[in-house]
Order: sequence, then structure tokens, then C-alpha cells
Amino acid sequence: MSRRVQGLRSWLWQRISALYLLVYVLFVTVSLFFNWPDDYDSWYQWVTGPVNSIALFTFFLMLTIHAWIGIRDVVMDYVHPLAVRASVLMLVGLGLLFCLIWLSRVLVLAYLR
Repeated sequence: MSRRVQGLRSWLWQRISALYLLVYVLFVTVSLFFNWPDDYDSWYQWVTGPVNSIALFTFFLMLTIHAWIGIRDVVMDYVHPLAVRASVLMLVGLGLLFCLIWLSRVLVLAYLR
């Protein structure tokens, strides 16, 4: 890849993830507006439905990608010592990965209930 378009991949992923986040929020808003779950079992069935659970996991995956790109770019721009930058990026990456794994576990356990 040429140096001229070096940040294009990050820019594109940032826009794709933002678009999915917007579409998902609109989907949830419209879905809940027309069919509001009244009790826990209704919420549970709504969240663990195949389409909703996959869309929810994809939402959090895109949120993680979006957050990683944004935080990575800020850290790369404003944290100049290489060791500190690497440490911050490693901690942020591990934290985001942990959150995504935790969410996967919650969704799988809820689905298996």
C-alpha cells in the first residue's frame, strides 16, 4: 500500500462501523417502539432470538472496532514515548478484547438457558 493512502483502511473501518452502529440503533428503536417487552421473559426472548442476538453481537463487535481505531489514533497522535504508547495500546486492546469475550459468554449462556 502506498504511503499516500496509509490511513484509508482505518478510515474505512471507522465509517463502516459507525454506519452499522447507526443502523442497529435505529433497528432497536423501531423494533422496541412497535413491540415493547413488558417483563423479563419478553426481554429474554427478544435478546436471545437468533436475529437479535447475532445483530447484538455484531453491534458490540463494531463498537469494539470503532473504539479501538479511535483510541489507537488518539494515542498514536498524542503519546510520544514508544514504551508508554505500546503499553497504553496493549492495555486498551486487552480491555476491549476482554469486554468482547465477556459479552460473547453472556450471549452464549443466555442462549443456552
